[in-house]
Amino acid sequence: MSGEERVRELSRFLKERRARIRPADVGLPATGRRRVAGLRREEVASLAGIGVSWYTSLENGEATGVSEATLTTVAEALRLSESEREYLLALAGLSQVAQRPSVAEPLIVATLQAIMFPAYIINAKWDIVEYNEAFRRVWAIRKDERHFNAVDRLFLHDETRKMHGPHLTTNIRPVIAMLQSSIGRQLDATTLLQLRDRVLAHNDLRTIWNEYEITSPLLANACSIESPIGTFHYETVTLLLSTSQAIVVQVPDDASRKRLAAATPPLT
Repeated sequence: MSGEERVRELSRFLKERRARIRPADVGLPATGRRRVAGLRREEVASLAGIGVSWYTSLENGEATGVSEATLTTVAEALRLSESEREYLLALAGLSQVAQRPSVAEPLIVATLQAIMFPAYIINAKWDIVEYNEAFRRVWAIRKDERHFNAVDRLFLHDETRKMHGPHLTTNIRPVIAMLQSSIGRQLDATTLLQLRDRVLAHNDLRTIWNEYEITSPLLANACSIESPIGTFHYETVTLLLSTSQAIVVQVPDDASRKRLAAATPPLT
């Protein structure tokens, strides 16, 4: 994101989260006529122990030099989750993912190939830079396909969308929430913003995007697809390698595990 885009997103995020909180949620009386949804700015400022004018400047993108401690009090006043708090700090320029080379270490690649469940190495731009044989088989990846974007290939690709069938929106919902979070955390989110635009090109996915959920990229999520080996249900486990790379393992349930074992030739 550019500085201007980050300021706009910070303003949008604070206003949206303020609108979600009912006065009763934070112990305030709900009496009297309220012209805004959720809390008033002065109520957030009071809960955070800061001046109304200062909070207004922050929400309007005019405050500079804000400290992490102050933003933490605002996060507490808005009842932000840990992922949302980290997102707020990132938007304020206090915690971001630095861009680093995307080449995976040979030892890490060897470890990836030894994992029996579908697994891949993903970078901060959500590009898959390496994957193992189990992943290729389950997701019908051609052997000549290398270095593709995870969201594009696993959810937006025409053939893959058919694999999700009626589960597409359920499967992609947590992924979109993670993508929302990732965009605000990066110094240069150009690639992710382009990915966002591809997501928004689908009407059904645009609705999910507009729900504006923010979750950690490390959050486990469940998914069910109709793969070449049959019904495959799994939960993800993300193993962080650095601030810019992670191994994502798709851990199948018992039935899917048996199908995978039956479809995979034994090692020799």
